[in-house]
Amino acid sequence: MTEITGGELLARALACEGIEFVFGLPSPEIDPLLAALPSHGIRLVPIRHEAAAVHMAEGLYKTTGRVAAVLGNPGPGSANLVPGVVTALHEGVPVLAITSQHRLGIAYPSPPSTFQGQDQLDLFRPAVKWGGPIFEWSRIPEVLRLAFREMWNGRPGPVHIELPAPVLYETGEAQTAAVIPPSAYRVSGPQPSEAQLDEAAALLAGAQRPVVIAGTGVDRADARAAVLEIAERLECPAIPSMAGRASVPADHPNYVFGFGPGGDLARSEADVLLVAGSRIGNLDVPYDKYWGDPAGKRLIQIDIDQRHFGVTRALHLGIVADVATALGGIAERLRGLDRPAHGGADLARYRELDQRVRAQQAAPILAWQGPGIHPAHALGAIGAFFGTDAVYTVDGGNTSLWAYNVLPPTRPRSYHSILELGMLGTGIPSAVGAKLGAPDREVVCVTGDGAAGFNIMELQTAAREGLAITVIVFAEGAWTMEELNELELYGTTFGTVQGEIRWDVVARGLGCHGEYVERIEELEPALGRSRDHDGPRLICIRTDRDANRAIPAEMAARFFEVYSGPTVEAPTLVGA
Repeated sequence: MTEITGGELLARALACEGIEFVFGLPSPEIDPLLAALPSHGIRLVPIRHEAAAVHMAEGLYKTTGRVAAVLGNPGPGSANLVPGVVTALHEGVPVLAITSQHRLGIAYPSPPSTFQGQDQLDLFRPAVKWGGPIFEWSRIPEVLRLAFREMWNGRPGPVHIELPAPVLYETGEAQTAAVIPPSAYRVSGPQPSEAQLDEAAALLAGAQRPVVIAGTGVDRADARAAVLEIAERLECPAIPSMAGRASVPADHPNYVFGFGPGGDLARSEADVLLVAGSRIGNLDVPYDKYWGDPAGKRLIQIDIDQRHFGVTRALHLGIVADVATALGGIAERLRGLDRPAHGGADLARYRELDQRVRAQQAAPILAWQGPGIHPAHALGAIGAFFGTDAVYTVDGGNTSLWAYNVLPPTRPRSYHSILELGMLGTGIPSAVGAKLGAPDREVVCVTGDGAAGFNIMELQTAAREGLAITVIVFAEGAWTMEELNELELYGTTFGTVQGEIRWDVVARGLGCHGEYVERIEELEPALGRSRDHDGPRLICIRTDRDANRAIPAEMAARFFEVYSGPTVEAPTLVGA
């Protein structure tokens, strides 16, 4: 019989779970694992900060559906993981956090004399779905199975295991610790009943004014085709949630923008609403003024997690199930049901109102002449250059709002933003993870300069790994989103000025191609030169601060209501 280290045993178990990437840094406590990774086809990607490692795992998962592991070394290395892990918890991103630990003689509990000693289990407990230590060599595969069960139980999310160094260095006979494939111990998530699917389809087919609302879960489940088929058969609006931008492409004939009068009118008039893969959270401003009186409305909600039902809107029918399976079942039933053709008159009315209002909002932006660069103009050029097939990772405050409105419709799993927790600094490392998972696709990070500063050093990771990502920094040297409230209430700002930073110069110092753009006509040539560079590239765009602050007033007001609650005034439903 052959004896192997705990590190080798853990590597075998990770490979069995489909892990292909480990993001982290080396340390003596974890070295037996690192030594075993290559022979199991697992790639170690060294990072510059542990929180960024989790954002890389996030980019990988959101683009490909594949899970990665991240490493935290004893003490500060593990503590650095926590912000990224908290983000993954809010975003529903499955990731395995592995923390190493000292020998048991100076841990659990750690006396004040212990170097880098802390109870890391307590530190991670509120940030993960499940966490536990591995104190025995033979239990490494078993505890990893416990972690992966919880990772995929309900809404996916991060889990945590911790291994003291002696467990990884210990040797044992491989045959005594079986590594079992996921198919032998995990089952698929909850499935809808036939009766639930029948009822949902009948409610929708019998509705006078149905509306379909698609959240992030639709995109993650690769269920966009089913959502669009349902909307097409019902001749009704398909509205993406704020976080679920990619779940309904804006160029689809059933698309209605959810954060303007067209979406308000559609929801207010609806008698049956199908909400798939969304909690209808605060970002969707789920107040009666935007959704209408709940009386007389029947809400069908599909989600993988029971905790997400009826949180902000009264529920008529809840289906705890994989959203792709449930939507597919509803679409199949609608094919066999007779529903009188409505001619799409309501849909046409909502879309006309939506397009008219959006054209009114766009008019001053299109007419803007400078001086300087308007962020919307820059994003229009970026979208035209990279098109609909790129993966976009979007980061920042107002920059992310402009990107949401201006970037083109994308393929599924191709538009990634942080709209659950709102963590800044995710864009660059998320682009790294996306490129590792989809090396043949163009990956573009659009970020504000405040957000860029969090993890700019991960450009050196991209350069070292030979990843041709494009990072575009919108730079006017301020925390611009925070200025709106301060200027409105106090006539001045507090701590929002960053100063000018030449991000292109920083990028060149990190081994990347750098471009600086001060005029809009310079942008497309700079993008072209960057694309010719074999490696990561950064374009620093000197955007205009006043233009960046000029978010359409109605959109800014809604975003404010996310924090403050609904204002007294009801929205004007033009065309109602």
